[in-house]
Amino acid sequence: MTRVELLDLFTPIYDEFVQIKFKEPGDLHLAAFDQIDDPTRQYITNGISGLPAWSKVDEDSDTGLDHFIIGYEKTNTQQKYRKYFYVTFEVNEQMEYAALKKNMVKAGALGSGGKTALLKETAEKLYGGFSTAGPDGEYIFSNSHPKNPEETGKTYDNLLSGAFSHDNLELAEKQIADNFMDMDGDPITPAEKPLLLYPPALNGAVMRVLSERALERPGVTTRDINLYGGKYIPVESIYLSAAMGGSDTAWYIVYPSLKTLKVVWAQRPQFASWIDNLRQRYYFDGWEHFLVANVDWRGLFASTGL
Repeated sequence: MTRVELLDLFTPIYDEFVQIKFKEPGDLHLAAFDQIDDPTRQYITNGISGLPAWSKVDEDSDTGLDHFIIGYEKTNTQQKYRKYFYVTFEVNEQMEYAALKKNMVKAGALGSGGKTALLKETAEKLYGGFSTAGPDGEYIFSNSHPKNPEETGKTYDNLLSGAFSHDNLELAEKQIADNFMDMDGDPITPAEKPLLLYPPALNGAVMRVLSERALERPGVTTRDINLYGGKYIPVESIYLSAAMGGSDTAWYIVYPSLKTLKVVWAQRPQFASWIDNLRQRYYFDGWEHFLVANVDWRGLFASTGL
């Protein structure tokens, strides 16, 4: 008799845990991350410049020779995540099963816990950017990112200022325009609505500015037009909050098309179950391998909100 056939003999546990899909957390801030599959244990990130704008040259001249610039390399290592649990034969055979069934959704965290681990790790990459170095050796959100490894005297600033507000967003857009440059010093102009990520504590402030129905600038009596209604995609995430290790004041602007934030899957969530007849236990197991990487600071802007 196969394992599945055996498990079907005690369908209360099997059906509740294995066959029913437990409700997982939403994607939340994962929208800012490019998710790819790569089984390599170490994932190496780097960048390469393009060639700058063509130069004016004279007739019959060999002027114009240039070269590509290699960016900052960083090695990222895969991490395994796992949870498992067991229940005894008696749980299924006696009254304890009633208590188990009531708490089965909680026990189903084995099914949704993998997603929770991913949400925590990716959120930490964002709020940790104020104190964690990126590939160029500067904090991910910093006012001193070098242009490239060969021209370190020129720096760019992706650390925004102030609490979230209509006025500070206006200042942020000017700062982004002045600093959103590639390794050649040419402007980057992605054709997309950027994401604006924030914790629940900022929901009121953000939605008064970014909601498509917010036609007037908040906080004034002159009925000034709201410049930003519908211009950004607001993304609220509890995992960015102080309660989860982040901040209740920080806010982030991300351009996902640049793919500078990555989730690299070596193994997406896997599940197994088996019977230990010697100990008379039913086991349920789940595991996954992934890493979270920051390729570059470009496309990422944030303020501590202070």
